[in-house]
This record gives sequence, C-alpha cells and structure tokens, in this order.
Amino acid sequence: MASEVEIVNIAMTLLGETRIISLDDDTKPAREAKAIFAADRDALLAGYNWSFAMARQQLSVLATPPVFRYLNQYLLPADCLRVVQVGTFFHGVDLTDYRGCSTEEFQIEGRNILTDLGAPLDFRYVKRVIDATLFSANFVKAFGAQLAADLAEPLTQSDTKRARALDQFQTEINLAIRANAIELPPKKLADDEWIMSRL
Repeated sequence: MASEVEIVNIAMTLLGETRIISLDDDTKPAREAKAIFAADRDALLAGYNWSFAMARQQLSVLATPPVFRYLNQYLLPADCLRVVQVGTFFHGVDLTDYRGCSTEEFQIEGRNILTDLGAPLDFRYVKRVIDATLFSANFVKAFGAQLAADLAEPLTQSDTKRARALDQFQTEINLAIRANAIELPPKKLADDEWIMSRL
C-alpha cells in the first residue's frame, strides 16, 4: 500500500531529486508535486478501467426532463471520472450498420446523462479514488513515472530527464494495464459488419 508521499518520491528518484517528507514541505519539489498531484491522478484514473476504481450505482431520475429527444435525465455521481455503462449499454463500437437504428441510447451533457431509460438507472463508471492505499502496485509505479515526466521541466529543466521519465511511464503503464486486464472478466466482442454479412 502506497501513500501520496511515496508516489511523489518515485518521481523524485527518477529525476534524481531530493525526496520529500510531506506534500506540505516548504520546498520546491513538494510545492510543484502538490500542484499537479490531483490532476495527474484523475487523468490517469480516467484513462483506463482500473478494477480498483470501478463503481456502480442506481441513479434516480431528475425532476426536470431534457428539453427534447430524451425522456429522462440523471445526474452523474460527483466522483465520476468516466462513464463505462449506462443500463445495458457500454461505450464501444457503433452498430448502426446492421441494427438499422441509432445507438444513441444515452448522451452525456455536462454532468447529466440523457436517456429514455427509466429509473432506477443502472450505472457503472470509473470513480475518483483519492485514497492512495487503494491503488494497485503497478498503478503506483506508473503514476510516479507520470509525475516525474510532468515535474521534469519545473524541477530539472532537462529534456533528457523528461524523455527518460516518459519512457519509464510507457513501460510502467503497459505493465499496469496488463496486470489490470488479468483481473477483469473477458468481454465478448461485438459482431462487426463483415461477420454479420456472413450470417
């Protein structure tokens, strides 16, 4: 289990900088890391279906319906970083080529989900996880490398160190995605136009 300080210190080690004791230290490395920590964390969380960041809720319909097209609207959870599933519909391949109808069963507008689906609305999403002890070990290393890449310029002004940190991030994120994929159940791929033409 990692802490925020341990993640930042992964970055400091990659950059050859002095390790910090706290994000509230009155040092340039701590101040720079604290300034970008939350944004980098949320961006990395939102990029993939991390098993530790997946959540599900049943949403209640809002009193005011959309102005047109859809019947209902629902408020996204406050900690939602990315929508994964609304009702039984996943983000993915557009199947209009053989279904003969629009696949726009829902639409995200601002912080609302617009859909014809009734309440309660089954909803899965990637959530904001702020407790670093919940991060997977591989995510921690990838996050540390991402921070190093983003901190390289303000702390070192070295393009070489930034490039090295980006290379390390690519290695670590690939390992993290692979490890995460092992934890996720297999998903059936949607039939495409070529397959359907053979039926």
